[in-house]
Amino acid sequence: MKTFINRFDLYRFERLVSKLVKPTDHPATISFAPCSDGLQFAAFTDVAVLTLTVPTSDVVEPFTLPWATIKEFASKKNDEIGLDVNNNTVTLLWNVNGVPQQKSVPSIGMTDKRLPTMPENLVDHPITLLYALSDAAKCVDAENTRYSLGSICLRGSKAQIVSTDGRQALTQDGFLFPWESDVLCPVSKIFGSKELREFGDTVRIGFEENWIMFEIGPVKFWLKQIDGKFPQLDQFTKNIDHFTWLNVDPSDAIFVSERLDNLPGKTDRESPVYVELKDHVAVRGHDQVQQTATELRLAKSRYDGSDIVVPVNRKFLKNALDFGINRIGFDPKDRTPLIGYGGTRTFIIMPLEGDEPKVETNKIMVLTSNAKVSVLPNSAKPDRKIRRSHSRSQSPATNGSGSSKRSGSSKCLDGRSLDDAVKLRQNLRETLTGVNDLIRSIKAQRRQDKLLRDTVASLRKLQNV
Repeated sequence: MKTFINRFDLYRFERLVSKLVKPTDHPATISFAPCSDGLQFAAFTDVAVLTLTVPTSDVVEPFTLPWATIKEFASKKNDEIGLDVNNNTVTLLWNVNGVPQQKSVPSIGMTDKRLPTMPENLVDHPITLLYALSDAAKCVDAENTRYSLGSICLRGSKAQIVSTDGRQALTQDGFLFPWESDVLCPVSKIFGSKELREFGDTVRIGFEENWIMFEIGPVKFWLKQIDGKFPQLDQFTKNIDHFTWLNVDPSDAIFVSERLDNLPGKTDRESPVYVELKDHVAVRGHDQVQQTATELRLAKSRYDGSDIVVPVNRKFLKNALDFGINRIGFDPKDRTPLIGYGGTRTFIIMPLEGDEPKVETNKIMVLTSNAKVSVLPNSAKPDRKIRRSHSRSQSPATNGSGSSKRSGSSKCLDGRSLDDAVKLRQNLRETLTGVNDLIRSIKAQRRQDKLLRDTVASLRKLQNV
């Protein structure tokens, strides 16, 4: 019996399986079986299962292909390969520049492999569920032995997605699940897969017999629930009325997030930065060898409460800003966890120990979020050494004597420039999103048209048999 498979379908299937599980867990073989909607590709491992259904008019008996063969023939090219199934052998047929090619591989029986039971209750979510799970995966710790911190907690009773590594924790509200208890979901790269998002805008989720099932268009995948305990985090959001609260302006958040990785001290233990709320809002990184510091000053952000300086891990602070956290609470009396809020998200950060290193004022370089930066033509750029000394002398933090020089620095500040840039970037992102959606629609229509042509061609072949 012969059937035809689109190599681009093999490519998308291979990419999904590769992101679903670790390379060490890749399945040895892939099964193919007819179903009511066409031909179903299926990958089985002990902890995950994935299926992709593609439309076809061919009627074949179930067969298998080695995973190595899937990787060999998967291609972005939208062409077909023929598969001649004969008992325990599958012969692959294709052309290279018009020259026929073929390869035979064994077809191994998979009678012991069964798909997990379909859940009776499924709940529909927009595709943003995958974004939420992808963000949650950034806050896990697979090495923790006391709790199952390598998993994502899907809290049915509170409609929450919760993840933590013991030093940072993200809670996302508003996700209804068809169960009441806590279900611990494994972390997988498939949540961030662009191939998966191309199949639809709706995610269906259910739970049955220790398997969590996700369905997006013709794709279904199951992840086996992790057994273990997950910590409660509610106690950290109590007794916070005395906190100092920082309100982060959106443009300031972008300004800081894009520069955190470049602040000095990145390779230090815990990669610390220091958040200062004193007359102004600032984030500093220190070079303890050179005894210098670079300060990011947030011109539009404001705080209410006592003055404070708190050391935090820069990765956690960047996560908070990237997650949309725009209101952060600091305990001025003790080094208790920072509490951040943004939309339906709550983010908790454990502060670091120790005090900020002392640095002379004239050794702190200050970058202000609404500073207007002039770009010189290549022919007019000064020598690198001259530019470096000029930057230090023009720092808005100090003048030549090391004292504050607010009037001089205000001449180079222009808040409208950053605002305009932020708005322009947002508009470009929205335009790009629209273009990508249009491209996906066109590609999907082309695939449907080609499948229709292929189906007609297959029917004609059957008539000639």
